[in-house]
Amino acid sequence: MREQYVHEVAEGVKLLKIGIVYGSNASGKTTILNALSFFRSIMIEKPESKNDGMGYSPFLLDKHSEQEHSHMQMTFWINGEKYVLSITFDSKRIYEESLMVYTSVRPTTLYKRFYQPDTDHSEVLFSSKVGIDKISQRAITGNTTNNCTVMAAFRESNTITSKLNDVSYFFEHNMQALLTPRNSLLHNVRNELHNDHNGEKKQFLLRLLRASDFNIVDMTLNEREDTITEDIELAIKSAPLSEEAKLEMLKRGTIKYDDIVFLHTGEGGKYELNEQLESAGTHRFLGMSIVLYYVLHENNFIPIDEIETSIHYELLSYFIKLFLANSEGSSQILMTTHDINLLNEDFIRRDVVWFTDKSEVGATQIKRLSSLGLHKTMNAYNAYKQGKLVDLPFLGSVYLETE
Repeated sequence: MREQYVHEVAEGVKLLKIGIVYGSNASGKTTILNALSFFRSIMIEKPESKNDGMGYSPFLLDKHSEQEHSHMQMTFWINGEKYVLSITFDSKRIYEESLMVYTSVRPTTLYKRFYQPDTDHSEVLFSSKVGIDKISQRAITGNTTNNCTVMAAFRESNTITSKLNDVSYFFEHNMQALLTPRNSLLHNVRNELHNDHNGEKKQFLLRLLRASDFNIVDMTLNEREDTITEDIELAIKSAPLSEEAKLEMLKRGTIKYDDIVFLHTGEGGKYELNEQLESAGTHRFLGMSIVLYYVLHENNFIPIDEIETSIHYELLSYFIKLFLANSEGSSQILMTTHDINLLNEDFIRRDVVWFTDKSEVGATQIKRLSSLGLHKTMNAYNAYKQGKLVDLPFLGSVYLETE
């Protein structure tokens, strides 16, 4: 299934479209996704104050890690070119940062950044290959505080177009924020339907709902208007809106909402149900369907934690098959899950599955299924259940001791 599973981002370089991470509770599955989200956020968000911390916690279950610097590195491809972005930091400041690009076999350094302890400031050295003039370089350096990455400082600077624009765009638009079980994706669905002037996204969602046997034949947006209560007023004041928009809403005394109304087939006809009467599974799969639309129509990397939340296993399997069968771009989905039924599926390749395990001190270790030496005739599901792939949680007696 090579054509379904891989995408060629450069000549001879093929990347997998999906990654599936398994592991017991507290084994570090979510931490992997959080690390990716942290890396993305520090590349696009400049701290409000130069005295703010880095907003992360080091490993705290040994005597050494808390005192050491943390290091992160990401390799990614843009327009057929390989980039490597590295950063070394602790909870207070960044010590080193570098960006390299491979326009040929050998790498070209676009910039390097060093911390100067004597003067307590960061020095940024730009290569002539970066394509930024001296004035722009000074502007970026001036915005690069000790707790701010060069990429985030670049976004705050008025500079000419360069390769840094491509990298900045990648982190903001192609690499998406982490989706967790707590995220309500229905808000995204409402927004997309509200702006869906040609009806393309609505028809896409309806096709998936019909194919998934939800008994839904249509859906519409119903605008309603409610009086602003004290609780709503507090929410408006803390919302990420302009002051003018907040004052206009408060002055009007009412707030407008969009509700989704679903049309179901039932005995003797068709019946309407408001979104509030639909199940959590319907909400979740509808939200996952709009995520699927994103990754099929745009080039996105999307991390999803506990992808099976509130949806039946057959729907989870169907979602993955839909993505693999229809994805033609460079989109990727990295998902964590507890549903080991996928290990029993013939269409799941072993090189897309990873397991998280804990060391003796509780540090996360990552093992790839295809590297564990499992014979091709051995079923991965059975091997996992027998503890041949990773150590399963040790469970004590089901009888609780009482006085």
